[in-house]
Amino acid sequence: MPHNTRPYAHHAHLPYSHEPLKSLYVFQRLFTTLALVPYWVLYYSLLPRRCRPRESWSLRQIINVNFTRRIFKITEVAGVTWGTRDPNSEPSQTELKETRFQWVDPLPEDLRTGIVAGDVPFTKVGCYIWPKDVPPEVQLPLVDIDCAVDLEATAAGVPLIGVFMHGGGYCHMSAHETARTSKIPRRLIRDKILTEVYSVEYRLLQHAPFPAVVQDAAAVYTHVVKQFREDGLNCKIILIGDSSGGNLVLALARWIRDEGKLPLPDGLILLSPSCDTSHCIPETLSAHIPRPNASTDYLVDTPESRALLHRTFLGFKHNPPLTMEEELRLMKVVHSEYVSPCSPRVLKRWAHPVKQDAEGIFEEAFHEELINQEFCPTHDIVIDIDAQSDAEDPEFNLRGSTGTRFSKLFEEFPRSLIVVGDAERLVKEVKSLQGAMEQDGVDVRTVWIPDAAHDVLIIGEGWWDQKAVEGAWSAIKEWVGGF
Repeated sequence: MPHNTRPYAHHAHLPYSHEPLKSLYVFQRLFTTLALVPYWVLYYSLLPRRCRPRESWSLRQIINVNFTRRIFKITEVAGVTWGTRDPNSEPSQTELKETRFQWVDPLPEDLRTGIVAGDVPFTKVGCYIWPKDVPPEVQLPLVDIDCAVDLEATAAGVPLIGVFMHGGGYCHMSAHETARTSKIPRRLIRDKILTEVYSVEYRLLQHAPFPAVVQDAAAVYTHVVKQFREDGLNCKIILIGDSSGGNLVLALARWIRDEGKLPLPDGLILLSPSCDTSHCIPETLSAHIPRPNASTDYLVDTPESRALLHRTFLGFKHNPPLTMEEELRLMKVVHSEYVSPCSPRVLKRWAHPVKQDAEGIFEEAFHEELINQEFCPTHDIVIDIDAQSDAEDPEFNLRGSTGTRFSKLFEEFPRSLIVVGDAERLVKEVKSLQGAMEQDGVDVRTVWIPDAAHDVLIIGEGWWDQKAVEGAWSAIKEWVGGF
């Protein structure tokens, strides 16, 4: 059985995280949101279609986005999560209809370097493997174990193995087959896009802070690589992630590349990837750059509450207040390439254009605001880290921001597919990701789903435009067919 870790108090300092305020807040939020549904139906039925958030949207789409946006705030201020499960518990095999469960050993000690090193314990990791029955393509007879295994073979019939990181803001969802995000691996198997998918039950914020998520993802990736080597099978390995899972895929790929101890994956599928965590910290430049599409997406911006969650995710407790040294450390970690690969500071560090603030208007206003402020320790920290060289902090180098042997931010990253809705709040940071990858020589393709909100591939059937969803899946299948 896996090593048990004590619960990580990720929500103790949120505004409504304690009873009875927590129950009162949740009840009133649910009640008022349900009460708004008939109002939304009547209001948007009477309005001309051109006055809807997007002219193509149906009433179901409008209600889905508005309802989800209001409910999301429960997490922001009360720490309520949904769709989660204990990563240390094993499901009954009888309850699994589409997958088989397997424990993966902790990351081997010789691989515990770089971003994954630290005080967070390494544990066994559960994963749900799609489909339930082992496909014949991965049941080939063993060959001489001394033979070299070509993980980049291109012969027809080579199994395509996916390693999936579910989304949910590192607070919600799970890898279980009944989770909403499991619509993605289910479809990958049902449409025969991939041969097998390992869905990683990584530790959420409730159970351990960063870099636990990278440790767990690395453990499963290592297991997959070694398993197919030992079985003497050629295969292609593709990392897949939606939303925060896309952020984790980028971090895992960077760790594999930077440490150079494992073969790189053959491809990345990034579905509505979150790639600028620094936006959630009010003291950063990114937080002062408005994100577009506030009326057409369910993602919300509640800076202080979300900042509390993300500080805790990165291992910085809010209570007692952080010292000046800890605040400086937080600013450096949140601007790490592993955490916010497309924050303005990271992009500028690697000489990439910042699509979030193409003309630098918000950056200029941000610095003017800091100069005009009276003495404020946090603001001084922002100025200080912009002026300080990261090379002056050897400990930070271990987190991969500097000290790398690569001269480009995405140098040697594998072939990548980005799928994103053009009505999402993340469109600008995703454009920065796309541009940086292209500039660094990555073979990247971006599919824009018309009028789509965040992560539409996990939205239940009937609640979104199926034509747009099917178009995205067709693009994914076509891209994977190129292997």
